[in-house]
Amino acid sequence: MSIEILTQPAFEPVSLTQAREWLRLESDDTANTAVLQLLIQAMREDAENLTHRAFISRQLRLNLDGWPSDSLYGSSIELPYPPLISVDSFKYVDTDGVLQTLAANQYDVHDESEPAFIIPAHQVTWPTIRQTPNAIQITFTTGYAVGSPPDEAAAQENIPSTLKLWMQTKLATMFEHREQLIAGTIVAKVPRDFTDGLLDSITVGTRLF
Repeated sequence: MSIEILTQPAFEPVSLTQAREWLRLESDDTANTAVLQLLIQAMREDAENLTHRAFISRQLRLNLDGWPSDSLYGSSIELPYPPLISVDSFKYVDTDGVLQTLAANQYDVHDESEPAFIIPAHQVTWPTIRQTPNAIQITFTTGYAVGSPPDEAAAQENIPSTLKLWMQTKLATMFEHREQLIAGTIVAKVPRDFTDGLLDSITVGTRLF
């Protein structure tokens, strides 16, 4: 199994304006722009790794070598990095080596749980595929919905408040100690502390209450 990022997030959960406000920097302070952009991206990526979520909308492709066979629902396929917005295409390599598109009425998408998963439609079985790498290719859009066209303010409004607080706290800490944390373009990982507990309620696989 592998995941490809087809489109990168168009923006971050925290804007430069918000970051400057949190750090009590002047709104026209551009001297630290590059550092802030680096820290914001690093924090978002770290939060996504910790929670197994996608916070800003992007398109991914899940590649599988074969059909799963260990599910109660009959070969269900789990779509990582919730929340799921849409399944955009479902393709497979047939026995002749031709890439085919599976019609949407041949499978059901269940997004009432996280991660979302796909199962064959009623009385449908998965087609026979060629034994080859990436024989199954599912393209999907994930992240917190931001409307069309995507809007930065709307995206940030939909993001969980616990993530915003986590990023605010981390941003202040990392900016204050940026000389120790940044070497070139590499941001060192900050050890887990009580602040990371803010993400527990939105981590995939944990209880909300």
